[in-house]
Amino acid sequence: MILCFFARRDKDLDRLSGLPDKVLLQIISLLPLKEIVRTSILAIRWKDLFSLVSDISIDDNNVIRKSLGNGYMNIVERFLFSRKRDVGIDKFRLKCGKIVDPFRINGWIQYALGYHVKELDLTIGIKGFNELNFGVFTCKTLEILRLSMDKGSILSVPTYFRLPNLKVLHLGLMKCSDDGSVDRLFSGCISLEELHLRNCEVSNMNKLRVCNATLKKLFLSGFMGTDHEIEIITPNLVHFSYYYTGTKGFSLINLNSLSEARIYIGPYLFSTIDFSPTATALMNGISQARSLYLTLYSSKPILLTPGLVPQFPNLTYLNLEMGGCLPEWKILLANSPCLDTLVLDFEFSGSGLESHNNGRDETEKVPGCLMYKVKTIKLLSFQGKPFESQVVEYLLKNAKVLERFTVRLSGKKRLRTKISKEVRALSRVSKKCQVTII
Repeated sequence: MILCFFARRDKDLDRLSGLPDKVLLQIISLLPLKEIVRTSILAIRWKDLFSLVSDISIDDNNVIRKSLGNGYMNIVERFLFSRKRDVGIDKFRLKCGKIVDPFRINGWIQYALGYHVKELDLTIGIKGFNELNFGVFTCKTLEILRLSMDKGSILSVPTYFRLPNLKVLHLGLMKCSDDGSVDRLFSGCISLEELHLRNCEVSNMNKLRVCNATLKKLFLSGFMGTDHEIEIITPNLVHFSYYYTGTKGFSLINLNSLSEARIYIGPYLFSTIDFSPTATALMNGISQARSLYLTLYSSKPILLTPGLVPQFPNLTYLNLEMGGCLPEWKILLANSPCLDTLVLDFEFSGSGLESHNNGRDETEKVPGCLMYKVKTIKLLSFQGKPFESQVVEYLLKNAKVLERFTVRLSGKKRLRTKISKEVRALSRVSKKCQVTII
């Protein structure tokens, strides 16, 4: 261990001991809890230093055998009891499930709450653990809360719920008891700026409603169940990230402040259920974004679904990872009149694309932004496949004000030189265009 190394080298230990307490505390707080306690035997200088630690991490994954569980829990409680009473807690992290007795969990959480904790990170992998300490829902000093529980656990938010200073909330792998719990959860966070909901079970809910006037960043991913509706009312939202797997209904209201959206649409397309209306509602809801990262992974040309792609009047940056739908990327350009930068990622594009029209129809109208606005184009994971080369040819032929054209190659090295020569040899309509091959 690192402590043994220091103990064997007195000169290095003396140098370390000469650092200010603040620096030493930052260093030892990175160690496992058992090792933090052991620092007290290094030298007189270190004797009481561990009792000043304000970042506490309890993780039963550090326990090798289950038979050592009682000993580990006793070490935790001796450490907590030995801390200086006038030292608050900035961050308290508890990760358990294999070793820790569930009856001790709320006691440790209560300890952190009693020391005015600012950041609380709880990962409780104990099946059926539902009785979370009530103080978690009323802590006035809490600014960051990360809560992840076993899939079978149900989060029931009490009637009186108020976290007045909470700015960041992460919820993962849990199930809310009902719609009312969710409403109380978000309405009680009057200063919330960032919300993450990951792999949550929503099958027992009619509607997941996120209504918060202060929220600026929202991340939704991996919901389990497709019988629910999602409603988002966040007038000050600037960032929205959503891994779309299908819902019964979708409503995005008043997202006029949206600056960046990151959307993944895919698995629902392989279902027998038609989720196109909700996908359309999603796309319409993010139409005011200035930057859009869009991943579409499907063998179906979903962008050609009538009404799916709205007008994006403010969009200046578009990053597309199109999977099997690459030929339909032009419809997004046609609806983005102010687009300045275009990024196309070919990483997951399938071989079936050769059967689609990739832009060789001479009578087809070229998107206005491509001719008069787009100055930067980047192609990622380029392998020189026929349909990829057609896309390159189309872009260079029609981007009249293009200044920077970058191609990041992928695949076998022996083909890179050949691909590079072919791309550079293509004619380009813009005289200012500089081609870079990486």
